[in-house]
Amino acid sequence: MKKIFKLTIALMMLLLGTSSVYAGCGITTGSINILANDFPALRTYTDTAKACAGDGADFKVNHTSEHSNLAMAALSADPAEYSARIAANSSIVPLMNEGLIRSMDDLVAKYGEGLQKSQLITIDGKVMAVAFMANTQHLYYREDILNELGIAVPTTYEEVVAASEKMRSSGKLLNPYAAAYKAGWNLGEEFVNMYLGHGGEFFKPGTAEPSINNAQGVATLNMLKQLADLSNPDFLTHD
Repeated sequence: MKKIFKLTIALMMLLLGTSSVYAGCGITTGSINILANDFPALRTYTDTAKACAGDGADFKVNHTSEHSNLAMAALSADPAEYSARIAANSSIVPLMNEGLIRSMDDLVAKYGEGLQKSQLITIDGKVMAVAFMANTQHLYYREDILNELGIAVPTTYEEVVAASEKMRSSGKLLNPYAAAYKAGWNLGEEFVNMYLGHGGEFFKPGTAEPSINNAQGVATLNMLKQLADLSNPDFLTHD
């Protein structure tokens, strides 16, 4: 039975190499260059940081959806093009493998009195990033329609399909299901979440060899197709 899986993605600030200034209020000299994805929550974060920079500080931010494609080359340069990188938790390992981020232990010790322990992304005993926000997935439903049709709140995707089919056959909703199935990252994320909910493992135990061509992977694809059939025809545009 496929349980509805709630995934949390931590966004974190990584410090890259050495920086000539510390990103705190009262900055008057030096430069700070940040590479980040482009969506409103991150702009709020970087705008707040920018407000701390005085007239003598050079503060730049590159907000771009291509941040992952730019990061490796930009940070491998000497000196690195960016002094800080805002990334999801899936991005830290490639950067660490190439030695492109440094420990933040000294900065956390000096300035991190307001941080919670759960925010400190610690690897091999060293703080390599600080988490500052998280995304979660939620299931929303029309309680009035569920009550009218005598449907219990679904707790598995099989139950979501059954409830949606009943809504459609009743004439209440033609397309009773919707999710972030936009082609690309969104649809890939839906596969990842559901695959994990099926108990799937991405790699063969003890190796870096991918392992998704299996029963859990097939079950995930079949369920995604069932849900797509219950969605609006333009479901591949839903972000």
